Amino acid sequence: QDRADPDRRSGSGRAGAGAGHIPADMGSGQRDDEAQVRETVRARHAQDGGSKIFEFVAVLALLGGLSMVVLEYMLHYIEAAEKSAMETNILYLRSALRLRLAEVIVDSDADEIVSLVSGNPMDWVPDKPSSYVGSLHDPQPGFIEPGTWYFDTKSRELVYMVKHGREFVPDKNGLKRVRFRVHAPSVEKALKENRQILVKDIVRETSLVVATPYQWEFK
Repeated sequence: QDRADPDRRSGSGRAGAGAGHIPADMGSGQRDDEAQVRETVRARHAQDGGSKIFEFVAVLALLGGLSMVVLEYMLHYIEAAEKSAMETNILYLRSALRLRLAEVIVDSDADEIVSLVSGNPMDWVPDKPSSYVGSLHDPQPGFIEPGTWYFDTKSRELVYMVKHGREFVPDKNGLKRVRFRVHAPSVEKALKENRQILVKDIVRETSLVVATPYQWEFK
């Protein structure tokens, strides 16, 4: 029957050939689509990577800024605490001076008032600050460690060397220090006039004061 119908055999063969092959133009289009998809994926990955790097840099910058703010506050409070401690020590010495003046008045001891006016304020208290290094005679700049007290036997002044002084204005010698002395003009006047020191001389204007004005203010 097949031999009798050659056209049928021939048609059957052509149909099989058409079904078994993909047209050349169709395969090329699929490859282009796949390449485009891969390129899009790579572009998205690159974009995502750039975004993550930017986010990471932004986080680092934010943390760095916060760290600077925290450090600034820490330095501020450390310096404020140092100033407060210095002022507390002076209040302690002023209280001790008032007690000593009361004793002098009760005992009428003129020699004691002279010693009190010209002596070392640290001798007024039994418990001296741990940062007190003693009596020194006109020490050279840089010899005294910052954050310590000493009594200058030449100027008869109690000196505090500032340690954390970013807001402290140095003195005329470029040093960050605060100087204190006993202010007793009535007693000094009586001594110069070579007359007896009276009770009114003792109680009048006798105090522990700043010898040289200083600036230590916080913004």
